[in-house]
Amino acid sequence: MSEFLPDELAVEILARLSIKDLARSRCVCKTWSNLINHRGFAERYRDISPTRFVSFYYKSFYLLDVEGKNLVIKNPHKLEFPLDQAMIDESACVLHCHGTLCVALKNHTLIVWNPYSNQFKIVPNSGIILDSNIIGFGYDPVSNDYKLVTFMEQLGSSTAQVFEFTTGSWIKTVQVPCPDWHYRERIGTFLDQYVYWIAYRSNVDRFILCFNLSTYEYRKLALPVCNQGAICSWLGVASQKLCVIEYEPCEKEIRVSVLEKTGSWNTIICLSMSDYIYLQDRKCDYQVEFVSFTKNNDLFVTFTGYYYDGFETEADEEREKKKMFLYKTSDNTFEQVRSCNSNSLAGFRLCGEYVETLVIVDRIFI
Repeated sequence: MSEFLPDELAVEILARLSIKDLARSRCVCKTWSNLINHRGFAERYRDISPTRFVSFYYKSFYLLDVEGKNLVIKNPHKLEFPLDQAMIDESACVLHCHGTLCVALKNHTLIVWNPYSNQFKIVPNSGIILDSNIIGFGYDPVSNDYKLVTFMEQLGSSTAQVFEFTTGSWIKTVQVPCPDWHYRERIGTFLDQYVYWIAYRSNVDRFILCFNLSTYEYRKLALPVCNQGAICSWLGVASQKLCVIEYEPCEKEIRVSVLEKTGSWNTIICLSMSDYIYLQDRKCDYQVEFVSFTKNNDLFVTFTGYYYDGFETEADEEREKKKMFLYKTSDNTFEQVRSCNSNSLAGFRLCGEYVETLVIVDRIFI
């Protein structure tokens, strides 16, 4: 095959196929199989794959392509959920690692699921996972294992519980001395071998809780100084660095700070959103609902507002308005992401970014 098609060109063609088509292409010939199985191909495939976000709408999960042609979202792609859809509700939360999703469902059910291979595994609970527990999902390169972590509150302390997929069991690890911590979000942010949450005990005692999936140790990290009074803040990953994204509702300003290797915070983005919320939208009380970096290090922001006209109205979805924006860090441009149908994304709740990957995760689905 290489006599007629250079390997470099073959890689560029194969990298534009779907995961399912790649699985078939591995069987075409040994040359293609070797190209697809090469580590460099997996990196190339990730680089050119489109940015998608998992979203929830009426007991189903969808994928939204936010970087489509002319920044227009076409028909959302509905994912075929492997369990009864009645188990999905507004409380569902979604975590992502290497193309695999971890979804917390009704009745404290936890499932890991690859949407493209449709492989899934229900994680044994035994009363460990509750609706109020924080959850983390990530990969431990030391033990070459994927792991889940949650914290169980007990009298006087909290205990970190870790599920190891290689053993198929939960183990108790470190105790955290302060059970009265509260968390900005239930879902942890995974980077390298660590999972992070924004935690607080009061408006003046705010910090980042960091848990190491390899050593099962935790530590507290200081937030940026400007974040101590912030009302809305999220954790994310930008250029393979932990970042804090803050939103000031009064100023309608978004700030992004990244944690440098020195341990200090560096503000890299400061955006005023007031110019993008138009005067004709004065009847809508817009608030930031979702904010995240894409794999291309662009900032994606969703504003949600409800139209009030002084009358009793229909369902919330019929009054809801969404505005989506993409800030391209490469050229400092800010553009609105539109839907091909007017306000067709009302009612959609974005859960997190999803990136297809060729990383082998069969150890999860043993």
